[in-house]
Amino acid sequence: MSRLALVRSSILFNQVRSLSYSRPALVFARDFKPGEYPKTEAERRAAAKKYGLRPEDYEPLPDNGLGFGDYPNLGRISTDMKSDWGDYDDPYLKRNFGEPIHVVQDQITADKVSLAKTRVSFSQIVFWFLFGSFVFIGLNYLLWDKKCFIPIAPKQYPRNALSGEEKHYKF
Repeated sequence: MSRLALVRSSILFNQVRSLSYSRPALVFARDFKPGEYPKTEAERRAAAKKYGLRPEDYEPLPDNGLGFGDYPNLGRISTDMKSDWGDYDDPYLKRNFGEPIHVVQDQITADKVSLAKTRVSFSQIVFWFLFGSFVFIGLNYLLWDKKCFIPIAPKQYPRNALSGEEKHYKF
């Protein structure tokens, strides 16, 4: 049997084998969708166990119509607020295996938004930006007519050849 025939038969076999499965092993919308918002204490305990939390630590996100269901409210802690010296399974995201992630985890990683309290208030940021802008514009206005250049002397030659007194030709 030639090599081309082997390749064709293996492709055909793999295509038929892939068509023989009745459903995929993982369906994202159904397998990762949170459950209904817990209304009873038993449902709260089951949801806490589902997410690996103690029942007294479990608090679901508010039922405000966004569809978070029984997903736990983990608080506002971004990746950069966690300890740098912890022994994490995933050091980049600073989390361990099986630990539930925040609903907006893709927005609060270490290279994006930080939820930590800023050192400087927003009003101070605006004040110093406007102060610096006005100082820059004011100095430009006051010093606009002043010359600011690098002083350059005329090029020096060994003889006064450019004045026209000395000629390099004899006719």
